[in-house]
Amino acid sequence: MSTQPDTLSRRLARTALLPALAVITASSLFDYYSAAALAQQAQDRQLLRTAQAVASRLSPDAEGETRADILRHLDPEDLALLEADTDDQIHILALDDLGEALVGDLELLPLSRMLAPPPLEQPVYSDPVLETSTVRLLDLRHSARGSTQRVLISETLHKRRATTHRILLNTIWPNLLLLGVVVFLLRRGIRQTLQPLQQLSATVDQRPVNDLAPLPLTAIPGEITPLVGAINGLLGRVAAATAEQQVFLSGAAHQLRTPLAGMQTQIELAAQEAPPRLRARLARVHEAMDRMAHCTQQMLALARASAQASSAQDLRPLALPELLEEAASNWLDLALKRKIELEFELEPARCTGSRWMLQELLGNLIDNAIQHSLPGARVSVRCGLDPQTRPWLEVEDGGPGIPVAERERVFEPFFRSEQARRDGAGLGLAIVSEVAKRHGAQVSFLDPGTGSGTRIRVSLPPESQTPHQPPERAAQSPDIPQ
Repeated sequence: MSTQPDTLSRRLARTALLPALAVITASSLFDYYSAAALAQQAQDRQLLRTAQAVASRLSPDAEGETRADILRHLDPEDLALLEADTDDQIHILALDDLGEALVGDLELLPLSRMLAPPPLEQPVYSDPVLETSTVRLLDLRHSARGSTQRVLISETLHKRRATTHRILLNTIWPNLLLLGVVVFLLRRGIRQTLQPLQQLSATVDQRPVNDLAPLPLTAIPGEITPLVGAINGLLGRVAAATAEQQVFLSGAAHQLRTPLAGMQTQIELAAQEAPPRLRARLARVHEAMDRMAHCTQQMLALARASAQASSAQDLRPLALPELLEEAASNWLDLALKRKIELEFELEPARCTGSRWMLQELLGNLIDNAIQHSLPGARVSVRCGLDPQTRPWLEVEDGGPGIPVAERERVFEPFFRSEQARRDGAGLGLAIVSEVAKRHGAQVSFLDPGTGSGTRIRVSLPPESQTPHQPPERAAQSPDIPQ
């Protein structure tokens, strides 16, 4: 099971969001309990005022008042009015200094006997259970003119719970809104903070493979300056290694070409002086030497055209007709030897590219066409501009053609189609693909004009455009009827 990799933005979000969430939660709890405590105190004060009013009414107006005189101070209707409430049930019980009930609900009498009398003028609050329900109970002792009264008031908790719920809702919504604002601002801030990294990533990703110049160190945050410096150091080392590799490949091409040419010459001279029975063997050795020289040249060309070796190629404006004229002088002898009619159709077209790489591309296309054409066939080499003014060059042969199922694979190194199993090393079209990739070109198969054979077109960027490095192999478009 694959897990999504952690990102810097997630780490920053966790680092900032978790403390913010903890602070908001703590603030919500503090606000809730503070508001609930204030509401509780307000309702307790209301009970206290009621208890003080009952105690004051039951206090004697003068010394020596009897119990009956005191009871006349509190009218039953007044007591009922004090107990009236639309949300809660309120019970009031007044006791004399002996603990005997004066007025009120006798339901509270068992509670009065269970609880110790409170100190004078100091209210005591508790939450006992009365008739299977928890109530808020106030116990108050009041003394006046030598007489002491004890007042107990119980109240159910409906208003208190409703008030608590309102306080909870009034606390949650603002804090949830605050949390949403914090998350929004945090995400936006993280995106803005990481934008230089994203810009750096886009700059590196969009760079051509052959651009090893250092990244600019201006207008970047100091935190990522070491990263850019490390990347520049790596680019410098890659550039140095690429230059060394290019020198090695150029030297190897020269050093291998000279002894191979000498060996071919010596074999030709030996064949002239050898008796007839050895000339056939020497001819086969010479043919094998030709194939080895050709394969060596192709392998070196493929290595030089690769991304690792071609990162610093000399790109300049080129005229395609000039490349075709050079190819005509290089491949005419081989075409005559194979009895192939080699023709060139030139139209004005210019592009920006590496001369030697495009020569290798064109040479391998022509060589493939000659190798796979039967004697007497025609090989056509053309260049021109398409309707979008994009320069192109193409080679068409009269050979057996490449099956549609193999057209994607023929660009792989060392792959040979069924028609070419005995000839070549399978590197010609791989070189074509690699050079096209270096130039941002497109390689496509077109319908041959004669109805048989192979017709390959390479569409190059216009001269005004700098060749760039595509992310994958140079695109091979589907067959385009022509």
